[in-house]
Parts: sequence; structure tokens; C-alpha cells
Amino acid sequence: MIALSLNKTSLRWIILVGSLMMTAFIFIDLEILPPILQSEYLKSRVMFQIPTMLSLLAFTYYKDFEKYQQAAILLAITVVTYANYWLIQQSWLKAEFAFSYEGTLLYTFFAFFVVRLNFRFGIAYVLLSLLGFGVLVASYPIYGAYSSVNFGFVAMAQSICLVGLYTLTNSLKEIDNLAEKLHKLSRIDQLSGLYNRRAYEQDGHMQFEQARRLELPISVFLIDIDNFKDYNDAYGHQKGDDAIRIQAAILKSVFQRPMDVIGRFGGEEFIVIAIDMKHSAAEAMAQKIIDGWSAQHIPHGKGAAGPFLSCSIGIASIVPKKDITLTKMIGLSDVALYKAKNDGRNRYQTHLLATE
Repeated sequence: MIALSLNKTSLRWIILVGSLMMTAFIFIDLEILPPILQSEYLKSRVMFQIPTMLSLLAFTYYKDFEKYQQAAILLAITVVTYANYWLIQQSWLKAEFAFSYEGTLLYTFFAFFVVRLNFRFGIAYVLLSLLGFGVLVASYPIYGAYSSVNFGFVAMAQSICLVGLYTLTNSLKEIDNLAEKLHKLSRIDQLSGLYNRRAYEQDGHMQFEQARRLELPISVFLIDIDNFKDYNDAYGHQKGDDAIRIQAAILKSVFQRPMDVIGRFGGEEFIVIAIDMKHSAAEAMAQKIIDGWSAQHIPHGKGAAGPFLSCSIGIASIVPKKDITLTKMIGLSDVALYKAKNDGRNRYQTHLLATE
């Protein structure tokens, strides 16, 4: 996932570096300013701009800073910008010195592309900064005949920055959405639409550890479509794929809780890992799966198979202790599944590991 806003650690370093650069510019600017303006310049930098940045830095340590991050950045950049406007005004009033306005553009670049002010707050900053600069050049002939030209230049530059910010934000969102889709696709079995091995193992282990930590019962199901090879050979791979999809749909209809992990174990086998489910509830769910196939009424009748497609289910249930692993539970579910098949198929068997 791509963060559209900076995390607090990165933002702190950027603010610190920005404050140091602002401090370094003091020595450069003092060389070109008339002596009469140096005290005003120091007031702007030392009393307003640098303290504002350091206040923003301190605010990042507030526990709920993320909620106010964008508003805080907008406020800080606006204060810094208006402190610069005040310096431009004072430079004109005290020495008729036309102090550079390009700082506004630097602050815009910094706000949009370094500390990542979002588009909505970016619009607010541009409106506020243009309002201040417009009042300044309309009130004083600081830049002479070029005042309107300079205002237009600032307005155009900031508008271009806004377009760039909008484009960048949308691009990052599209990349983020694509990454999320790719992540989901990497976890999904394309034929069944269920979790693949990597996904059900990852999520299943998380559920298993949670069950162990909270001392909750957990049930593991292994489901196998009966005589699938005979059906696939007799009716073709397309019908076989349809059977895989039907089994997946039945499992989805039976296991509807968000924490239920449903995956394709391989071939015609499926797995379900269900936390907070006792063996009695697990057996009821298994019966629903079997009934789901009965309702389909799909003819089989090939080889040693019964007249209709069905499935067999092995279940292992336990409140997990230290000596039990998810791998062991899957193995015991497989033993129960083997017994269900030996007992005639189209049924379930339970391996109960602990008294509930």
C-alpha cells in the first residue's frame, strides 16, 4: 500500500531539514539586504517562520497527530508564507526595497511535493497565498509596473503545481488500487475463487494462534468431491471445472463468517479453518455441505460412484494447546476424510481431539 501522506518519522526529518535550510538562508539573505531591513528579516525568520516549523515538528509527537496532519501542515505553511509577505511589506515601507516573492513558490513546492499536502488542502493553500499576495501587490507598488505580471506568474505557477498535485495523487491512488488488486489475485485460486495455498496457510495460522491465545475451539475441515476423476474423465474437464466451482459456491454459502478461512487444498480437495466452532457446530456445517450437493442433483453414475455428485468430509476439532499445530490438525482431518470415504462416501467423519 502506498501512503498518500508521510508517516510521522519521515515528516519529522523533513521538517527538521527544512528548518535547518531556512536557518542557513538567513546568512545568505542578510548579505543582500540593506542594513535597515536586517532586524525585520530576523523577526520574520526567527520569530515566526522557524518557530512555526519547529511547532509543527513538536505537534507530530501528539498521539492523534494523524487526524490533524493535513490541517497542521496547511496552517504552518500559510503562517510561513504570510510571514514572508509581512517581510516584503516591511522591506518596501522602510527602504522601498523589493524583496523577492519567489519564496511563495518554494513554499508551494515544499507543501505539495515534499510534505504531501493533499489536493483539497492544496487548493486552500493556493487561495490563501494568492489572497495575501494579491492584497500586497494591490496595496503597494513594490514591483512597479510588473506587479500584475508577478501576481499572474505566481497564480499560474501555483495552478500548475495544483494540476501536478492532482495528477500525482490520482496516479498514486491508481497504483495503490492496482497493488491491492494484485495482492488479492496473488491469494486467490482462479478456478474456485477461494483462497490458494499461500493465503489459507497464512490466514489459517493467524486464526489458529488466536484460538490458542484466547482458548477458543477451532475446527478444520477437509472436503473432497467423491470419485471426481471418474466424473472428470466421463464428462470432460469443463464439467469437472464446473464441479469445482459448485463445491466452492456451496462452501461459501455455508461458511459466511468473516473469520472463516476457505481455500482450495488442491485438485478436488478443499479446506476450511473455522475459529470459535465446536465439534457439534462443525458437524452441523458438514451436513449442510452434504445437503448442498444433494440439492444440486448432478448425475454421476460412473465407475464406483453413486448416482449423483457428492462429497466426503473429514473434521478435526480442538481447543488448541502447545503440543498441537495447524499442520497436525490438517493431518487428522485427512485421516477422518479417509475414514469417511472408506465408510461409503457422501458423509463426514470427525476426529475430536479434546473434550469441549
